Amino acid sequence: VIREGDKMAAISTTCTHLGCIVGVADTGFACPCHGSRYDQAGNVTGGPAPKALPWFELSLAPNGALEVDKSNEIKAGKWFTV
Repeated sequence: VIREGDKMAAISTTCTHLGCIVGVADTGFACPCHGSRYDQAGNVTGGPAPKALPWFELSLAPNGALEVDKSNEIKAGKWFTV
């Protein structure tokens, strides 16, 4: 989950190349396995990854907790406002 002011987004941390877990890098995300790189929005900027990191739907539970629905991919750039 990333946050910019009052906006939040859930971006997958699973590399779209072979499924390794990406980590935070200076300009976005980086895969330690085969060198794929992604910008802060999850778009591929280098390496063998075939597509961008997916974004997932965010919502608030009745108790106020933030929920990430990993079964529901949404369009990249669609932010949840808190």
